Amino acid sequence: MNTRTKVLFALLASFTAGAPIAGLAAEGSVTVTRQVSAAGVDMNTAEGARAMYVRLKSAARSLCSTSDPLYRAPSWVYSDCVQDALSRAVLHAHRPLITQVFISDYGIEAAEQFGIKLAAK
Repeated sequence: MNTRTKVLFALLASFTAGAPIAGLAAEGSVTVTRQVSAAGVDMNTAEGARAMYVRLKSAARSLCSTSDPLYRAPSWVYSDCVQDALSRAVLHAHRPLITQVFISDYGIEAAEQFGIKLAAK
């Protein structure tokens, strides 16, 4: 994977991970994003896809645990935020192996709710 592709993926992941927070925030709020680096990760391998997924999920967790009281409790709001942020990043990544990791983590039903589907073989 060339450097340009890595940078593009990082920007997409950072944009999409912040999108759910903006959608739930009050008008006049700012969108919080986190850049996710793909440096040193070969997303064409199962091991690389898992490593990238862990990075994306870590960024989503960090974004969803802000100081905003809405995201401190109840825990289901936090969980929904993480799942939503992560699903957006996975959708925009267009990487079948990362999609498979998301489905393994959340299940096919949750993936389908977010429009995430495995590519036809």
